[in-house]
Amino acid sequence: MKINKIITFLIFINSLNISSQETEYLENGNFLDPVTIYGNLLDTDNTKTGKNITIIKASELDNYNFNSIDDLLKIIPSIELQSRGGFGSQSDIVLRGSTFNQTLVLLDGMRVNDPLTGHFSMYIPINISDIYQIEIIRGGASSIYGPDAVGGVINIVTKTFTNVDKENEIILSNKLGQNNFKNNHLFISRNTKNKTYNNNTYSTISINQIKSDGQELYDDIYSFFDHNTISIASKYEASDKLSLAIRSTYDKRYFNSQYYYTRSLYDLSNESVEKIWTQAKLNYNINQSQKIDLNFSFQSVDDIYVFNPAFPNYENQTDLLNGRFSYLIKLRKSIFTFGLDWQKRKMESIDRGNHEDNYFGGFVNYITSFGDFNFNPSFRLDYNQHYGLQFCPQFDINYNNEAINVRASAGRTIRSADFTERFYNNNYSGPLSSGRNIGNPKLNAEKTLNYEIGIDYVKSRFIKFNNTVFYRNSSDLIDWVLTPSQSIPIDIELINNESYFFAQNISELFTLGMESELWFQLSNKNNIRIFGSIGYLKIFQAESPSKLFTEDENLILSKYLANNSGDKFNYNLSIDLNNVILNFSGIYKARDKEVDLSLGQTLEEDYFVHNTEITLCLTKKISTSIELMNIFNKHYSDFMGAIMPKRWLIFGLELKL
Repeated sequence: MKINKIITFLIFINSLNISSQETEYLENGNFLDPVTIYGNLLDTDNTKTGKNITIIKASELDNYNFNSIDDLLKIIPSIELQSRGGFGSQSDIVLRGSTFNQTLVLLDGMRVNDPLTGHFSMYIPINISDIYQIEIIRGGASSIYGPDAVGGVINIVTKTFTNVDKENEIILSNKLGQNNFKNNHLFISRNTKNKTYNNNTYSTISINQIKSDGQELYDDIYSFFDHNTISIASKYEASDKLSLAIRSTYDKRYFNSQYYYTRSLYDLSNESVEKIWTQAKLNYNINQSQKIDLNFSFQSVDDIYVFNPAFPNYENQTDLLNGRFSYLIKLRKSIFTFGLDWQKRKMESIDRGNHEDNYFGGFVNYITSFGDFNFNPSFRLDYNQHYGLQFCPQFDINYNNEAINVRASAGRTIRSADFTERFYNNNYSGPLSSGRNIGNPKLNAEKTLNYEIGIDYVKSRFIKFNNTVFYRNSSDLIDWVLTPSQSIPIDIELINNESYFFAQNISELFTLGMESELWFQLSNKNNIRIFGSIGYLKIFQAESPSKLFTEDENLILSKYLANNSGDKFNYNLSIDLNNVILNFSGIYKARDKEVDLSLGQTLEEDYFVHNTEITLCLTKKISTSIELMNIFNKHYSDFMGAIMPKRWLIFGLELKL
C-alpha cells in the first residue's frame, strides 16, 4: 500500500498553525456535541449507544464537495461506495467490508432497500436540500432495525419529519460543466403558525435534475445519465401532542449501464429506474415521557434494463409496503421502547417471474445509565416464509466522560436473499450467454455474529479521534460465484462448458477490520475556519480465522467480496477564508489486481482520486463555484469495465433566501 502518502497527509493536518488556545466557539456550535439520533427509536444522543455513529448535519453540508448523496457518503470516513458511473447513477454502499446487500438504508426511519436488488439501495427519494441530518450507524444492528443491518445503517432524516423549529427557505442552484453537464435544483419551504388555534404547518417542495451526455468510455459508448427527482412533503402539528408528517416523491434515473452487471461482450446496456415513494408518520405524545409513533411507507419501482438492443428487454416491477408501530417511555435513568414491523414485498418480472412474500418483526430496545456507564440491550424476533423464525439479540455498552468514550458491542444479524439473488434469469427464454448472473431459489438467509470494541478521544472539544476494531463471523453468506454451467441446477438453457455467476451460500467467512477516524473543526484569531475528516479502514477476510493474515488461495472466487479485502483511505478538507471556501477531498483504495483481456480492462491494484472545489461568496445569499473532479485524470473503476468519471470541470451558482 502507498502508506507514505497517507502519513504525509496526516503530518500536514497535524502541522496546521491552529492551536487549541486560538480555537473559538463556532457560529453553528460544536459539531462534536451530542446529537439526537432519530433512527434508533430511543430519542437519545450518539454518545450513549455503544456504537460508532457519525451525524452529518445540514449546516455542515457546505463543507463537502458532491453532486449526489452517494458522492457525499463516499468521502465520509469508514464508508465505501462501490460506484458505477458516479453522479447518482448507481452505487453499492458497503460498511465494514460487508456485501452491498448488508447495509440497511432508511429514509426517516423507513426502509429504502428495494426487494429486487441491493444495487438500488442508494436511490434515496429526496433531494439534498430536504436533508436535516444523515445518521451513519456502523456495525450490526438487526436487533433494532431488522434484516440487512449487518455492516451498519444509513438513516437520512429530513426537515419535514423532525420536531425542531423550521425556517422559511428558498434555495435555487444551477451547475454547468463539460460533456453537456447540467444540474438544476430548487427547494422551497414554508412554515405557517396559527396562534389562534395553536397549530403549525411546515411544507416543502424540492426539484432536482442532473444530466449529461457523458464521457466516452469505449468506442462510441458514452457514460450518459439523466436523473430527475421531485419531492413534496408537509407536517401538520395539530397541538403539542399530535402531529402528522407526509411525503410523496417521484424519482427517475436513466443511464448507460454497460458492464455494470456483466462482462459479456454482448453488453451494450442502458437502464431506467423509476420510483414512486409515499410515506406518513403519525406521532402522539401521551405526556412528556411517553409517546406512540405510527409509520407507513410504500414504494413502487419500475426497472427497465436493455442488455443489448438485439435482445429482449428486462422489465421488473416491485412494490414494498412497510408499516411500523412503536411505543416509547422515558424513565428517570432509562428509556424503553418496543414495536412491531410488517413488510409486504411483491415482484412482477419477465426474466425472474412473479413472486411475493411477507415479513413480520417485533423488537425491544432499552438503555439505562449508571454514572458514566450506559447499557443498551435489545432483541428482535423476525419471521419470513423463506427463512423462518429468527432471533437477533444485541448488547451495547459504553463508558463516556468529557474526553474519552469507550464502547463495545456484540450481536447477531441476518439478511434474507432478495428477489434477484433467488430468481435472476430463472424465467429466461432461449440460450443464456456466458458470464451472466443466475439466481438460486433455495438460498438460505445469511447469519452473522458481530463483535466490536472502540475508543473515542476528544481534544479541545473540536478534535475527535475514533478507533474501532471489529470482528464478524458470517455463515451462509450469499454472493455470486463463478460456476461451470454443468454445476448449475436451474432449468434454463445454458451454454455447455461455459461459466456463469451463480448465487450461492458461501459456507463461512470471517472478517477482521480496523477503522480509524479523525474529525476536526477549528477557527483561529483571523477567523479562518477549517473543517475536515480523515478515515482509514483495513479489512481482512478468509474462510477460517487462521488464514485472516495470510493469502488464502482457496478463497472462493466471488463477484463482490473480491473488492472488499484491502485498505481504504479518504479525506475531506474545507478551508473557509470568509468569502472564499476551498475544498479538497480524496479516496484511496487498495485491492487485488484483476485483468480481463476480452474487455481490454484492468481492475487496478490501487487508486487514489482527488477532487477540489473553490466557492466564492459574492454576498450572504449568492455564491459561485468551480469544481474539478478527478484532478489528475486517473483511470479507475470499482467494478471491472464500469469506468468511473475522468477529469470533469463544473461551474455552479447558488442563491439562498
